[in-house]
Amino acid sequence: MLQILTKIKNHASGFFAKFLAPKTPRNLLIIYSIIAIPFFIYHESHLPWHYIFALCIVSLVVGLFLTYVSLYIIQLYWRETFHPIIELGVVILFIFALWLAEVLVFEAGTVFLFILVAIAFLIRVLHLAEYARLLLAACLIASNALIAFKALQGAEVLSAYLLFKNKYQIEEKDLNGWAVTDNNQYWNEELQFGFTLPEGFYFFKPENLTMENKTGAGQIAGLLAFSDHDAERYPFVRIFYFPDYLGFQENQAVTEFSEFLKIQVSKGDIEDIQEIQQKELEPFILTSKFWTFYDLLRPRYAKTGFILVDTPNHDKLLLHITENLEKGEIHEQGIREFLSSIRFGNRLQSN
Repeated sequence: MLQILTKIKNHASGFFAKFLAPKTPRNLLIIYSIIAIPFFIYHESHLPWHYIFALCIVSLVVGLFLTYVSLYIIQLYWRETFHPIIELGVVILFIFALWLAEVLVFEAGTVFLFILVAIAFLIRVLHLAEYARLLLAACLIASNALIAFKALQGAEVLSAYLLFKNKYQIEEKDLNGWAVTDNNQYWNEELQFGFTLPEGFYFFKPENLTMENKTGAGQIAGLLAFSDHDAERYPFVRIFYFPDYLGFQENQAVTEFSEFLKIQVSKGDIEDIQEIQQKELEPFILTSKFWTFYDLLRPRYAKTGFILVDTPNHDKLLLHITENLEKGEIHEQGIREFLSSIRFGNRLQSN
């Protein structure tokens, strides 16, 4: 086993010694660009070409910058191994990259970091120069990949938000004016729309939502979620507003939501989408359509879709619902309570 590790160490050291020659950083940056650009284009192929171009530029600039800095730091450390400032800087960068990629949210991520720190400490104490160089290079490469990927995700969230936001050129209103009574009844005078918040749910006004939470064809009016800090934890309901003058129709709702699902698939959030048929019970519903999907972020099957309703002002509200699958039920209990509590055109009264 020791001989195998020694052979791997020697091969890796020889590789880095060869490719850290004066012209090698430039060559590596060119190779990085050749590999990264097709990946970016493939990953964002569902978007218009100008969005793809912008995403490629942002991600490539971030990736090239990080790669160049990483190569420079590796060169310095190769010449002066066990330099404490370089090591401290790489450790901070690596922890930041893990935090940014939300790896440390999971217990396995924390355990991985603890084990890696223990290994690094052992290498430092035993003064194993070759292994120290390889570990530092590995941490820099991993940090580069994680930060570049998050840059791509951030640019993708922005592009998706702008893609939907600009589609209908809605003259936005202030929809933050939600009044609430002591018994959790909510009312929005601008929308002439109200509901009772189900037990265990929390309500977020538009001003408290992130750009990703606001992404949709209409103007976000609010969000109900089963968490006070994670608006993406389902069951949740996102409420989108479409003014009367748009003439928003049922077929448009299907098209827009299908496009939204394509973006979720391309981001690697969900897969295995299957359309399902169900009959809603509430009389005010104009149309609805739902799909089952496999959630890659929270490994399980779930259900998502929309309900389109008409307000007394003849505006439209699209209720984007994502929930757990309930055998033998149209919706799970919290969603059923929300839908049955919806009111139009009259204020909700406190007890």
